[in-house]
Amino acid sequence: MKSYWDTSGLIRAYVMKQKPQGMTRSHTVSEFFCVLSGPGLAVTESGKTVKKALSPAGAAKATRDTFSNLGFYDLTGPQTIDAVEASAKVRDIIGRNIHDWIHCKAAEQCGAEKIFTVNMKDFSRMTTLPLAIPSEHSPVQPGL
Repeated sequence: MKSYWDTSGLIRAYVMKQKPQGMTRSHTVSEFFCVLSGPGLAVTESGKTVKKALSPAGAAKATRDTFSNLGFYDLTGPQTIDAVEASAKVRDIIGRNIHDWIHCKAAEQCGAEKIFTVNMKDFSRMTTLPLAIPSEHSPVQPGL
């Protein structure tokens, strides 16, 4: 089964120490690095949840490790413009939701059979592809 991964799914896989297999967009690399090196990930320390960011070098290594088994599928410029125009016909595809919309269009066009994401609310209204939250049963290679 050809799987497609959005940024939230890849971050969850990283936290679970998994190496996802399937497809994503090249833009996902910058989003992933941005989260790890910027706002960081929620961790529990002394019973409190805090955000911890990685150093740029640590985030770069985590990015390389996490994406090592993924292929990339990107829409062409004209396909992206067509997708943006199509989004105008769908309710509430505005602002940052366009990133998720473009993920859905890329997944559909590359022949993905399932999208791994944590963002079920938005993705469920943007595609008819089956959605899944990454778990121990996801198409991954164990260990980062």
